Amino acid sequence: MTDRYKEKNCKFCEKLHKKRGPYCCQGCANSDREVSDKVRDNMRSVAIDYNRTPEAIAKQKQLHTSLVGMTVEDFAVDIPEVRDLSDYSEFLDGFDRGEKW
Repeated sequence: MTDRYKEKNCKFCEKLHKKRGPYCCQGCANSDREVSDKVRDNMRSVAIDYNRTPEAIAKQKQLHTSLVGMTVEDFAVDIPEVRDLSDYSEFLDGFDRGEKW
């Protein structure tokens, strides 16, 4: 069963292999294909949109590869200072005590 496929050179990296198809691995197969400009533009726009999310920024900070000009503070939300709950009485609907929550 080990000699199921004949030995051949990979079309991309010229490495000898005995696997099915002309490539030694999926990476070589992906590298050898041509990508159209439309697909390339779509991939670029998806990557740009993702890099603007808080998750991507946090990951980039963790890996020390953050984008120049973008910080986590760009996504921070201001928390209002509450001084008196009577200002929010329309939202409380009678829940002025903890037992009623």
